[in-house]
Amino acid sequence: MQKTAAVKRYRDRALNTGYLFSDAKALMVAAKLGVFDHIGTGSKSPTELAKAIRTSVRGLGLLLDALAGMGYIDKKGKRYSNTRYGREIFLKGKELYIGDMLRLHEAMWDGWDHLEEAVRTGKPTQRHDMFQDDKEETRMFIMAMHNTAMGHAEKLASLADLSGARTLLDIGGGPGTYSIFFCKANPGLKATVLDLPGTLKVTRDVVSRFKMSRRISLLEGDYNKDLPKGFDVAFLSHIIHSEGDKTNTALMKKVHDALNPGGRIFVQDFILKEGKTQPGFASTFALCMLVFTENGRTYSFSEIKGWLKAAGFKSIRWSKPLLPRDISFVTACRD
Repeated sequence: MQKTAAVKRYRDRALNTGYLFSDAKALMVAAKLGVFDHIGTGSKSPTELAKAIRTSVRGLGLLLDALAGMGYIDKKGKRYSNTRYGREIFLKGKELYIGDMLRLHEAMWDGWDHLEEAVRTGKPTQRHDMFQDDKEETRMFIMAMHNTAMGHAEKLASLADLSGARTLLDIGGGPGTYSIFFCKANPGLKATVLDLPGTLKVTRDVVSRFKMSRRISLLEGDYNKDLPKGFDVAFLSHIIHSEGDKTNTALMKKVHDALNPGGRIFVQDFILKEGKTQPGFASTFALCMLVFTENGRTYSFSEIKGWLKAAGFKSIRWSKPLLPRDISFVTACRD
């Protein structure tokens, strides 16, 4: 009897996983349509919203009810409003805004729809140029990275030991969010964000918004080609999962050479345990890299440690603080 109950619970969990796409897609479409921003800080009827968004009243009404059912908006009578917390994360301009990331997820939907093909061939089904060709796509992607970083950048900065460091190289730093908070937490620190030209146009806006332009400089470059030298700290956030093993091995050597003697490296990512099945988010995220990159995946600590040792790093440690999506980081030192 107990076995039957356990099997049914296991069965229900599998079935519920299959239904999760509907919640995800509803939230993505709501963000893409601007539902939350059109509701704003007041309340609106489906007719008012449908006119503003240019949708059918019926279709939008069903979407609104679904969002209310998920707890992402409130419904009173026939009017809808943003929740107390929703006003903090769904409205543009808020510090913890996630709308850019939701729109990125929606843009990635077609790629995930071809996961079977990627599994069969071992090749990506939707290649991209690191979102550099289209200015709007670039801004969406980089601001999505800012959305996610804002969830824990301040905490990470409080955990990272940058004592004595004067210069930090943020490799592939995107919006520069982590550099901003590292500089906030360490008054004597200056940072350089290295990234592609299209990305840095967005980075400049983010850095300026946080009034950090005097302490954070921007440098155009490709981390797989060359790195500037003379830094006390190198920081790589969610870089290694986009690259293959050989590229990451070579990159760690470049980072080693970019650091001053005694310099430190911080590698933040979705890092796997040795069996490569846990944390669950990390093992699933590897499929995202299968779909969208040529050789990327998530890596275990032992693999990262191997690259760092080969590059000449010492005192290699894996820190696992309580960060969103089981994000963790590896640190090491150059002699």
